[in-house]
Amino acid sequence: MSQMSPLARQVLASVFIGLTLSCMMVTLAYAAVAVPQMSLPDSPINFTPDEASWFATIPLLISIPGALVGGMMCEWLGPRRLLLLLSPLLCASFVLMRVAVWEVVVQAGLAEVLLLSCRVVQGTMVALMNPTVYMYTYEMTDARIRGAMTGLTDLWTAFGFLLCYLFGCFYSWEVIAWLVPLLTGVPSFIGLLFTPESPMWLVRKGKEQEALTTLMKYRCSTEEVIEEVKAATKTSNKDVSFVRSLQEVVKKPNLLGMVASALLLVMKEMSGNSGVNTYIVHIFQFAGVGLDPNWSSVVVGSVRFLFNGLCAFLIYNVPRRIALASGAVISAIAATSLGIFFFLQSIEYDVSYLGWVPLASLVFYIIGYAGALGPFCWLTSVEVLPGPVRSIGCGTTNAVYSAVAFLISKSFPDMQAA
Repeated sequence: MSQMSPLARQVLASVFIGLTLSCMMVTLAYAAVAVPQMSLPDSPINFTPDEASWFATIPLLISIPGALVGGMMCEWLGPRRLLLLLSPLLCASFVLMRVAVWEVVVQAGLAEVLLLSCRVVQGTMVALMNPTVYMYTYEMTDARIRGAMTGLTDLWTAFGFLLCYLFGCFYSWEVIAWLVPLLTGVPSFIGLLFTPESPMWLVRKGKEQEALTTLMKYRCSTEEVIEEVKAATKTSNKDVSFVRSLQEVVKKPNLLGMVASALLLVMKEMSGNSGVNTYIVHIFQFAGVGLDPNWSSVVVGSVRFLFNGLCAFLIYNVPRRIALASGAVISAIAATSLGIFFFLQSIEYDVSYLGWVPLASLVFYIIGYAGALGPFCWLTSVEVLPGPVRSIGCGTTNAVYSAVAFLISKSFPDMQAA
């Protein structure tokens, strides 16, 4: 890495973080392919409907308190150090799920307990890591590519979903449990061993010399380095205690920034994204579309990946307000059309000639979400957080986001039953 340009170093660091995020997001996508397989008659796993619902949503529940703690741990340990500490535990919790099909575990009646326990660990790790990923990407990149690299975090999320959906077409849930983390979590961990700590975090902790050393390698000019250090020093929370951090939070400018950030993420999640992520295979099974439900999920995942990548290049040229509004409108219209399809199906209306509607609706929903709503919400939610409360603010807003996501996902089976 010593011969790389500053720009190349920034991009490479973002790639390592992106792979970490892909591994994290497999936690959410995994239930979409695993639960239908576990529900087959010959499956050794005997989840009740309620247990299956908890298996799918428990990571989101754990994320509510976990995101708050993650923000504080990030500020205490540093973003990179926290990721290096927790990512091996996340991968291990996936690999351990394979043990649930061992005959001795099944005969002891412990398979379901083991799987739910692994999901608790996965949810905890993701909750603690989630605020860190976005903040580290934001602080490691300069102003010229910060928008694109932060916008690409949703591309890495889509990559994790797509891998999970694609492997669900060919492999059992036991194989997916170790294969996807092997392809994402292990390379990202190795890469992070060779990247430095966030320079902005170093400045906040009074380690200006270390921050300068990092910035000289990761910025293209000395002027950029001086300007960023000055800006970070103005909002530095050097030797700040936990009590002092809370005092910073309640200051009106900081509090307003946190409220605005949380509202953006709530708006994003109210579009129904978590329900789609968690139950996409089940949605296609319930709709009875002509295409195989797993391959339908791959189609939607591919569209998500494509439009997340496209959005990273649009993020510089489209005003935030226009992008958020247009994405919300497209997603709302598509979700409404899907809702009308299921309503007609519930009143026994002949929908045989409308079999294309569920797939088309979810494709257009994802276009609106992945092409504008999701990436712009994440980027703007970080931008509006003032420097002194960015770590705690990311954790707090992610906790609010997780609460809304959990409520939507957990209520999905109940709404379907009703």
